[in-house]
Amino acid sequence: MELTFEKDALLHALQVLQGVASGRNTLPILSNVLIQAADGKIECVATDLEVGIKIAVEGGIQEEGAITVSAKKLSDIVKELPEDQTIHLLTTANDRVEITCGDGVYKIIGLPDEEFPQLPSIDGHSLTIDGETLRAVLRRTEFAAATEDVRYFLNGLYFSFLDDKTEIVATDAIWLALAHCEPLSAPENIQGIIVPLKAVKEIERTFAESDEVQVSILENQILLADERATLTTRLIDGDYPKYEKLIPESTGRAVVDKDQLLHATRRVALLSNPRNYCICLEIDTEQIQVSAMSPELGEAHETLSVESGTGRVRIGIDARLLTETLMHIETDSVAVEFTGEVTPVSFKPIGTEGHVCVVTPMRLAS
Repeated sequence: MELTFEKDALLHALQVLQGVASGRNTLPILSNVLIQAADGKIECVATDLEVGIKIAVEGGIQEEGAITVSAKKLSDIVKELPEDQTIHLLTTANDRVEITCGDGVYKIIGLPDEEFPQLPSIDGHSLTIDGETLRAVLRRTEFAAATEDVRYFLNGLYFSFLDDKTEIVATDAIWLALAHCEPLSAPENIQGIIVPLKAVKEIERTFAESDEVQVSILENQILLADERATLTTRLIDGDYPKYEKLIPESTGRAVVDKDQLLHATRRVALLSNPRNYCICLEIDTEQIQVSAMSPELGEAHETLSVESGTGRVRIGIDARLLTETLMHIETDSVAVEFTGEVTPVSFKPIGTEGHVCVVTPMRLAS
C-alpha cells in the first residue's frame, strides 16, 4: 500500500479515532487503527469491540492495500510533522509502515489487517436526524448520566420513542436531565434504547460538524453515519427506570438570570463544607439568597433579584450539581421550580421547550 496525505486531513481522523483505540484493551490490535485503501477511497477504522468508528480521509492512492498501526504512535508522529509538507505512507515487508515527510523518515511496526474486527453496515430500518438537533439533546443531558454505577443501565442515555416526540434522558437517581426532539421512528416492539455514555461522547466528537446524521437501530446496537464517518455501538441491555416519576409537579417558581445564579453559586460554594459542598437557597417572590456556612472556613451569602416568582422555600443543594446543571442551560434566564424542602427541584430554561434538569435537595441543619 502506498498513500499520500495532507497533515490536517490525516491528523483530524486520527484524533477522532484515538478515543476508541486508546482504551485499555486486552487485544493488542484494538490499540491500532486500521488504514485501508480500496475502490478509490481511504478509510481509517478503530474499535474496542463496544464502539467502532470508520472515517474517510482525503488523500492520494498510489497502491491499494490495508495495514493496522498503533493509533497513539501514528497520531503522535503526524502531530509533530511540518504543516507544509505532504505525508507519504508506505507499507513494507513484515507489516512495517514507513512514513516520509520532507527529510524525515519514520518506520513503525504494524499488524496485518486480517485480524482486525469488521464493523457492521446499515441494514434495513434507518432514519435521518438534523446534526445540530442530535448534538443539542446529547449536550443537554449527558452530564447527568452515571459514570460507574453498579446499575449499569444508568451508565448511558435513554432514548424513549414516543408518538409525538423522542425524549432523551440521563439520570443517576440523584439528578436528572431530559431533552426532547422530533419523533424518531424505531423498529416495532422497541420502545426505548440505552446508548452507553462512552459512545455518546464519541458521537459528539465524530459528528461535531455534520448537517445530518443517518441512524439505524439494529437488534442490540445502533449505527450512525454521515457522508464521511460511521459509528456503531452496542446498546446497554436493561430496563431503564420510570424517569417520569422523578420529575415533580411544582407549586412554587422563581425566574432568575442564569449567569448571576451560576456565578453566585460558584463564589458562595468556596466557603461550603468540603465534605458535601452544601449551599442554601432561600427563595421568595422577590429574591433568591445563596449562602453557605462551614465551621472550619466561615460563611458567605449573596442575594439575587428574581424576574418573577411565586411561593417560598428554603432548600439545601449540592453546589457541584447546581453548577453543572446551570452550565448546561443555554438560555439567559432559568426557572427554578419547587414544592418543598426535601422534594426535587426543577431547573427549566426560559425560551427553550422540552429541556428540564432535576436535582434532589440535601437536608439542611436546623
